[in-house]
Amino acid sequence: MKKHQTFNDGVAWFYTLVNTAPEGLKKVEKPGRRFLQLRYEARTIGLRRLEAMAGLGQKADKMIRVPSGAVTGKIHTQCVCALENGEWYRINKTQEVTDAAPRSLDVYLERFELP
Repeated sequence: MKKHQTFNDGVAWFYTLVNTAPEGLKKVEKPGRRFLQLRYEARTIGLRRLEAMAGLGQKADKMIRVPSGAVTGKIHTQCVCALENGEWYRINKTQEVTDAAPRSLDVYLERFELP
């Protein structure tokens, strides 16, 4: 039996990530065009998963679950996310959740400081 998901913890806005530095200079990444708005459920990141990500040189400050029906492939590591509290996050990893209804996507977020 699939676990029913509710997405009542807030709203996440997803933006493209663009390089605003002149060619040949150090990359300066800023949010570009907003392309998606989804409700989300805040999730807890397990210790094993944090350790596995650290072993790959990745980090996650927060994890959210969003409905994935029509967004599969649109949310990826070249995007950033803003939450309703004004915090910005870089997307480090996404993982499809198959044992939930409706179909969902776990999004691992790392804090992103705006330049």
